[in-house]
Amino acid sequence: MLSRLDLPTVLLFYNTSLLAGAFAIVHVRRNSCRPEGLMGLAIAYLMLAAGAALAWKGEEAALPAAVWTHGSLLLGTAGYAVFLAGILAMSGRRRVRWGLLLTPVLLCFLVGLVTGFPRDNLSRAGVFHAAAVLSLACSAHEMLRNHRLEALPSSRLLAALLALSGGVYTLRLVFILNGTAGSAGFSLAFFVQMFCHFGIALMVATISKERAEVRLAQLADTDPLTGVGNRRWLGTRLPKQLRGHSAVLQLDLDRFKRINDQYGHAAGDAVLVAFASCLKAQLRESDLLARTGGEEFLVYTPNVTEAVARSIAERLRASVEQLQIVEDGTPLPVPTSIGVAWVPDGSAPAEACLPRADEMLYEAKRDGRNRVAFATMAVQAPDRAA
Repeated sequence: MLSRLDLPTVLLFYNTSLLAGAFAIVHVRRNSCRPEGLMGLAIAYLMLAAGAALAWKGEEAALPAAVWTHGSLLLGTAGYAVFLAGILAMSGRRRVRWGLLLTPVLLCFLVGLVTGFPRDNLSRAGVFHAAAVLSLACSAHEMLRNHRLEALPSSRLLAALLALSGGVYTLRLVFILNGTAGSAGFSLAFFVQMFCHFGIALMVATISKERAEVRLAQLADTDPLTGVGNRRWLGTRLPKQLRGHSAVLQLDLDRFKRINDQYGHAAGDAVLVAFASCLKAQLRESDLLARTGGEEFLVYTPNVTEAVARSIAERLRASVEQLQIVEDGTPLPVPTSIGVAWVPDGSAPAEACLPRADEMLYEAKRDGRNRVAFATMAVQAPDRAA
């Protein structure tokens, strides 16, 4: 069947796939939580479609040769430059170097005007295919790099489709350079590209959906004010059975209600944000920090001796005490009381450690606030057979 389809007919189908892909990406962008780069991809699809339309009309002798040959090459090469820019922006690149991407396109266009090489079908096709190969190879590499930073399942599938599309163009470029390219081969190549266009648009939509799911999961697990984990997140991270040489710290800001009553809730929020940031700055990557109530926070720190657990708690207390928070020219004191439940050799259930740390917290408050109260847990003997 492919051998009976002429190139203009194939270009019409090819053009339709680009238009459908562009509209699909625009629709995804309207509902995306991270729309960066999607408009660039849609514009690139439209530019490639416009270039294909010029080539289609040119094959039907409906346009002057100078118009459709130069125009289709300019739209094709510029379209793939914009496509690469869209992929870079979509993957999270903060800066897209438009000058670096578009300067070769403009130079190619000017050289074409001077030399007239676009009027030769193979020369024009060779330059277009080379631009497509370069753009798609860089795009596939960018999506693989992005997968290492943002492990979305569809990133690799998108990279594979980009590589497939670039591979088809590479094969056709070899035939063009060897002088063995024919219209039947071009027709088959464009059919494969239609599949790739639909697949790329589908993967872009899927990545947008996966990002939305990740964002919702993060919002569900994160305290919106302080940015630390919330009680739900803590429940999924804190071990049910705390191993030996680990500690749970319950922290509570002293007389926090007085700050809210005297200076307002905005000042109270500022104190909580500063408090959480101070705690994060003092903790290790392996430690857990969560906001479990209004001014209540919990820290879980594994692999610590008794002396280290005491030192961590005291360091946190002293760091918070030194916070400099000013409201209407008045410095706000931010003392904290800390209760610690430390697990020696063996293990202890979290459901026993948390109440014990809470008891120590209230003991610290009873003893005058802005201090640390420490308890060593009774433990279950380690399993010697293990």
